[in-house]
Amino acid sequence: MADLTLLGTAEAAALLSAAPEAARGFLGLDPVTQNAPLLAAELARSGAQVLRSGDVLLGYAPNPDQPRQGRVATTSADPEPLAALLGFLRTYRRCTSFVAEVPDGSAAVPALEACGFTDTGRLPGHVFHSGGYHDVLVYCATEEG
Repeated sequence: MADLTLLGTAEAAALLSAAPEAARGFLGLDPVTQNAPLLAAELARSGAQVLRSGDVLLGYAPNPDQPRQGRVATTSADPEPLAALLGFLRTYRRCTSFVAEVPDGSAAVPALEACGFTDTGRLPGHVFHSGGYHDVLVYCATEEG
């Protein structure tokens, strides 16, 4: 199982800014268009936590309307760090379901699928960047995943 290290908000924002393409869409953020102070403010506002496993950044944000559901994000196609995060959330946050929203073509898709997430929807033209509107894919998993 991968080791997870909890990051402070400022450090998390700086690391997301340093990996703009891999972190695009990370918990709804866009480090290409948002600077580090804005990223830090958005992470704090949402109650998000960012963790690190090696070079991989992982994110968790609680769903205020469904306390046992977590929004998750990863910057990598490697499923091992994501599996470690999901195990932590199941055990210590008592999460029973998870949602991930990723830009179409995201490198995170293989990690999500390997960890039991299923493609449950597409939000057409949901985000604007690089001069156009782009789809966002919605993935969901339950505690059994």
